[in-house]
Parts: sequence; structure tokens; C-alpha cells
Amino acid sequence: MPTREHLEGQWREWRHAHVARMFRPYGWTSLVAQYWLEAGGRDVTFEMLPGTWSVEDGRIMFTPPASGPNLSVNGEYPTAPIEIIPGRNQTYGHGRSVPVYFGVMEVETILRSNHEGQPLYGIRVRDPLKAMRPEDAGVTAFDYDPAWRIPGFYTPTELTDFEAETVEAGVRESTPRIGTFTFEHKGRSYTLVLIGKQTATGIQPVAHIRDRTSGPITYGAGRVIELQFADEKNTRIDWIDFNYAVALPCAFTNFVTCPVAPPENHLDFEVLAGEKRPAKDVARTMTYKAGENSAS
Repeated sequence: MPTREHLEGQWREWRHAHVARMFRPYGWTSLVAQYWLEAGGRDVTFEMLPGTWSVEDGRIMFTPPASGPNLSVNGEYPTAPIEIIPGRNQTYGHGRSVPVYFGVMEVETILRSNHEGQPLYGIRVRDPLKAMRPEDAGVTAFDYDPAWRIPGFYTPTELTDFEAETVEAGVRESTPRIGTFTFEHKGRSYTLVLIGKQTATGIQPVAHIRDRTSGPITYGAGRVIELQFADEKNTRIDWIDFNYAVALPCAFTNFVTCPVAPPENHLDFEVLAGEKRPAKDVARTMTYKAGENSAS
């Protein structure tokens, strides 16, 4: 096992990079709007965006206005209807989408589903001038403790898409499950369900947990921990390090669809490691209303 000094030094560098990424100009805290379209929605207007928006054959289409301000799509102003491709994710940066701006604001689209399994299409707006600062959010963490770096073993399974409930009532998000990670704590065995985030460099295994600190000490909707594969074939994970637990983006903004932690990942002990609850609370209000922007 590496020395404490090595582990703590690596964690400090990672912690700095994580906070910087969360609070960068177009990071999660810059979100200022989240709009929804349902299948067949046509010629819908949104308060903060120009033109009209539609869903055609499962594609999110933007129709520019006849005159006035326009979107910039991959460096050009469109003159005809154009698809705004989902996939530009500010945390992981993958997908076929291209940069879309409206003035200083960045625009992205996302795919979700409702409780009936029907597709939902989201449009998000990020304003770098409204991005929160770490000191304003009151982001802190426990000191690094190597006792929370716990060995265990990974059991891969066939990748399956699971439609998880989210903090946005009526909206589900697909979370690809890739296997389980089993570890021991104080003589008891625990098995966590792992999801596999698609990233620019491949699959990133993630555990979404709740524990007895969730709410009073850490973020109430739970925290996520990125784990690391120990081999090139992605068949081994040797450790879970709870010092790397961080709050979900919904701790900092209302305009997200963070999944709810699966029941299997509710731990019956306090995880006194990782990121603490932000000092500033976000007032949770819903952005989706069923049937509001669907086919007429």
C-alpha cells in the first residue's frame, strides 16, 4: 500500500482539480435554465433562447428567427432548421455534439425519459457570469484519512441500462450499470452497484452512495465516488477510497437531473470522509411539467 504522504498528496491535487472543474465558467454551477420538450413538440419558444424548438423523428431541432439574435452552432449562425445534438457534457465531455452559444451563454441538449418510458428532450442554458464561486457555496471536505481507503473486489456484469429516478420529479435518467464492488467495514460485508460513466477516455466506474451522514453532514441526495480499474481489460477494481466522495451537481444548482442513489447503495454507517454538505442550500423547484411541450 502506498504511504500516507503519497495518498494524501495525490488526493489534494485531485481535490483542487475537482473543485476547479465544478466551478469553472461553464461548469455545473453556471446552469441558469432547464427546458423540456416531449415527443412531437413543435415550434416551442423558451424565455432565454431565440427562435423555436421542436422534436422531429427523435431529433432536437432549432429554427432560427427571421431576424435578430441567433445561436452560434459550431462557430456559425444557422439560417435554416438545424439539429442540436445531445452529448456535450460539461463534466465528461463526450458525444458527437458541437459547441453552441447564445451570446456568452452556452446551450446544450440532453436525453431523458418520463415515468412511462417515453423520451424527454432537455435544453440547458449555462451563463458563465452567473457561475457560483467555491467560497460562496461553502464547499469543504474532511481531512484525508487513509482508513477510508478500503480494499475490495469488483464483479463485472453485462452492461445494462437502468432508468433511475431523479431529483427532477417525473424525469428518469439512464444509468448504465457495469457490476458490483464488495468491501468490508467493521466486520460486515457490503456490496455496491456500480455505474459506468461514458467519458472521453473510456468507462469510468462510479459508486453513488447514501450513508448516515447524508443530510446533516453531507449532501442529502448522496455522494458519488469514482473508482479506478486496476488492469487494462477493466476487470479489476482493488480499492474504494471514500475520501474521493463528492456531492452531486444538484447540491449546487436546480437545473439538473441527478439520479437517486439505488437502495443497494444505502450504507448503515457514517462515512466521515470526502466532501461535506455545501453551506449554501439550493431551493429545489421542478422544471418539468408533463404534457406542457408535447405534440398538440
